[in-house]
Amino acid sequence: MGRILLVDDDPAVVAGNVTALEASGYTVSTASTTSEARAAIGRETPDVVVLEAMLDGATAGFDLARSLAHDHPTLPLIMLSRVDDHLTSAERAGQDRDDGWMPVQRFMEKPVSPDVLVYEVDHLTKAAH
Repeated sequence: MGRILLVDDDPAVVAGNVTALEASGYTVSTASTTSEARAAIGRETPDVVVLEAMLDGATAGFDLARSLAHDHPTLPLIMLSRVDDHLTSAERAGQDRDDGWMPVQRFMEKPVSPDVLVYEVDHLTKAAH
C-alpha cells in the first residue's frame, strides 16, 4: 500500500501504531530521534511521515517538520503530540495563523486511536497519488 516513517520516542506508541499500520497493509519504518528520521528519509523517501512533536528537544519535532516541508514539499506530514500541554496561549494562537510554524497536513493530539491514524494515513496516501 505504501511506506510510512513513524518518528516517535515512546516505544508503546510506536508498537501500537506499527501494528495498526502494518495490519492495514503499510510498510512501516521507525525512528526515535530526528537524526534517525533524517537518515531513514535519506535512504528512501516514505509516502507519509508520522511525527511526534516533542522528540530529542522541546522543538525538535517542529524543526524537523519545517526542514522536511522545505526539502520535500510534497511529502505529507502528520504530527502527533501532547504539545498543547506545553504551549502558551500566544503560541497556540500563532500556530493557527502561520503555516510555516507547523507545516503539516494533519495535527493530532495524543492519544490517537490507531483506527483514526490509519484513516488519516489512507487519506493522505490516496491524495498523493
